[in-house]
Amino acid sequence: MRKLFERISQRLQAFIAQRDHAALLVRCSDADSVSVLKLLEALDDTSSSELFWMHFGDFLNDRTYVDGLVTEFLTKHNGMREVMRQKQMKVWPPAPANLADDTIAPAERLRELMTFSRSLLPEREGCSAVWVMFPLHIIDVEAYSRLMLEVLEHKYPFPWFHHIRIILRDDLSNPIFSQRTSRMRAVDEFTPDLSEQAMDQALEEEAADQSVPLPDRLQSMFLSAQRDFAFGRHDESLKKLEIFLRYHTAMGNAPMVALALNTVGEIHQKLGRVEQAGRCFEAAVEPACAGENPPLPVLLNVVLNLANLRMAQARFPEAEAYYDAAEKLATIQRNPAAKLQTIENLGYCQYMRGNAAEAAKNWQTGASVASKLGESESEKRLLLRLRDHYINVKQPALLQEVEARIATIAAPQN
Repeated sequence: MRKLFERISQRLQAFIAQRDHAALLVRCSDADSVSVLKLLEALDDTSSSELFWMHFGDFLNDRTYVDGLVTEFLTKHNGMREVMRQKQMKVWPPAPANLADDTIAPAERLRELMTFSRSLLPEREGCSAVWVMFPLHIIDVEAYSRLMLEVLEHKYPFPWFHHIRIILRDDLSNPIFSQRTSRMRAVDEFTPDLSEQAMDQALEEEAADQSVPLPDRLQSMFLSAQRDFAFGRHDESLKKLEIFLRYHTAMGNAPMVALALNTVGEIHQKLGRVEQAGRCFEAAVEPACAGENPPLPVLLNVVLNLANLRMAQARFPEAEAYYDAAEKLATIQRNPAAKLQTIENLGYCQYMRGNAAEAAKNWQTGASVASKLGESESEKRLLLRLRDHYINVKQPALLQEVEARIATIAAPQN
C-alpha cells in the first residue's frame, strides 16, 4: 500500500505548499483518521520549512476542545523555550497571557493562538505554521463545524491566516462541515480513498510493478494474501503465499518462511483442514527457531496455534507441552494477554489429563498475576476455573475464598 499512501501524502504536502487556500478539509472515517494522522506526522518529521502544531484529541464541545489544544500548545512551547535556553539559542517569546483565559470565546482564543504561533516561524518568507486539528472522534459534529467555521471567518484582501495552513477533519458518515464550506474561497477539500477496494488494488499493483524491487513486490504480495485471507478469499491467498514461500525458502530467509507456513496453516484451519494445518504449524517451528535471534513474535504465534489446535483435537499431552513453551515465550516478550491465556489453557490440559492439583496451582498463579496487572477479566476467568475445581473436589473453605474474590471483581467500582 506504499504507493497509495504516497499519493495521499503528496496531496497533503501540495496543500501545505500552495498559497490559494488556508484550510484543507479532509473527509474520512474514524478508522481512517489514524492513517491520515500518521501521514501528517511523517510530513512533520521531514519538513524543514513548516512549523507543525498537531492536536488529535476527541471533540466533545468547543470549550473543552480549545482548552485541551491550548494546554498542549503551552506545554510544548514552554518545553521548547527551556531547551533553547539550555542550548543558548535565541529563545521564543513567552505566550500571551490571554491564551490561558478560558472566559474568552473559543473561536477567538483559537485564532489568537494560531496568530501567535506565526510569530515563532524562523522567517516569514517560505515558511508556514501548520495547524492540524484532527479529532480521532468527533462526538458533536455540529459544534465542531460551527467552531471551525467561526475560526475561518475573515475579510479580504487582508485575511488573518496568512502564513498559516490549517488541516481539519470532517466525518465521512456525517459531512456537515463540508456542506457548509463548499462556497468558502479559503477552504479546499480532500477525500482520501482508503476503502478496502483501494487498498486491495494498491497491493495488487505494487506486487505486479516490475519497477519495484522483487523483495518489496513480494512483501506487497504477502500483505495482499493476508487481506485475501481476512476477507475469505482463501484460494487467492494460498496462491500468493505459495509464491512468497518458494522465494524465501530459496533465499534462506527463515523468519519469512515461518511466517508464510504459519499463515497457510491458519487458512487450512479456517477451512477445517485440521491435518494440513497441523503439518504447516509443525513445519513452521524449525525456521521460527532458526538463527541467533529468532523472531520471537512469530515463534509465539506458531506455538500458540499448535497448542490451540492440539487442545481442540483433545491431544492434551501435546497441547500441554506447547502451552508451557508459549507461556515462557509470552513472559520473555512481556505479553500479559498471551501469558494469562496460556496459563489458563495449560491448566485446562493438565486437568483433562487428570493432574488437577497442578492445574489448580497454575490457575492460582495466573489469577495472582492477572490481579497484579489489573487484568480483571482474565483474573475472573481463572478464578471461575478454580471455583469449579473446588466444587468438584469438595473443598468448601477454598471455594468460599475464591467466590469472595470473584464477588470483589464483579462489584461495581465507586
